[in-house]
Amino acid sequence: MMIKPSPSVNFYQYPNIYIERETAIGKRLVIVAEADKGDFYDPTLIYSKDMAADFFGGGQLVQAYEDATTFQEGLSIYLMRIEPMMYEDAFSVLEALTFDLLYIDGVHYDKHKEIILMFIELAKIKEEKGNLIHGITTLSSAYKTYASLIKLRKSIADLAIDSGDDFIERGKYLSIVVDQAEFKNAGAVYAGMLATLDPEVSPVNKTIPATKLTVEYTKDQILDLRSMGIVCFKNTFKKGVTCTSSSCAVSTEGSVHKHISNFRIAQSLINQVALELQPLIGKTNIPYQILNAEDILNGVCDEFVGLSRIRDYNYNIVPDTLNGAIDVEIEFVPVFSVHSMSTHTRVRVFK
Repeated sequence: MMIKPSPSVNFYQYPNIYIERETAIGKRLVIVAEADKGDFYDPTLIYSKDMAADFFGGGQLVQAYEDATTFQEGLSIYLMRIEPMMYEDAFSVLEALTFDLLYIDGVHYDKHKEIILMFIELAKIKEEKGNLIHGITTLSSAYKTYASLIKLRKSIADLAIDSGDDFIERGKYLSIVVDQAEFKNAGAVYAGMLATLDPEVSPVNKTIPATKLTVEYTKDQILDLRSMGIVCFKNTFKKGVTCTSSSCAVSTEGSVHKHISNFRIAQSLINQVALELQPLIGKTNIPYQILNAEDILNGVCDEFVGLSRIRDYNYNIVPDTLNGAIDVEIEFVPVFSVHSMSTHTRVRVFK
């Protein structure tokens, strides 16, 4: 016997309740875009399509979340609604947020160079503070054919700066993705792939489900795009659509910064170290805190060796007694390279 609701009882539909979650270091993805509703400049952790629609209604932000979950549904992603083209305000907010990956919807490497340079400056500032980040941007529809893509060769190469004493690879902070996916934004799809995979796992040859390509390239063209520092995809008979190039925007031959997995291992390492060093902030007795920092560094780095993320490591701890700080620099060899990389962070303590 079916029981019907009583006509004398009032029923109320309460808002959905969502449980707060956490995301692992190295997988904290932020998507920045416009939306139909929701608070501006308030990064919100979303873990379902329904939740995205509930918080933000519709628009590019919700669509970008759906595209980013192509590789894995239910992915936890920070969504941040912005006003039209107000990326400078968004970057100001993100300077205070600890995260790993950023997909910038509506920004194309070939059309919005000023915004790209603003992001690179943000990445440099955050690296100085011990938070290494990486941005993903999509090329516009004007850059899909191989003939058009090779015109970007000099522009990408110019991201590297030879300052005489040092060679600065600004392209390590950036992935440039060809928008090959039909009815989806390939940059958002790639960003979601990176946020799903562990840092030491390459996205190359991973199948992207429910995806078709609007343009394809020959094997030689793919190899050239890799060398230029462009991310692209291919269609295979056995595995369907796969990622075939995961290069950062680095065209320097032999550079340790070229492979995205090397960058993500460095990112995961320094971000983990910075997190573990946080309990030392504000404590007194710099010499004693240096000993604590050494124990933390050895523990984290040994863990990364055990996880086959790095082959070897060394570090240098320099006290800055004048400013009440400890500077930490780590040199390590990532698993995908025979060359070393270095990264650093700073801990403020009391004298």
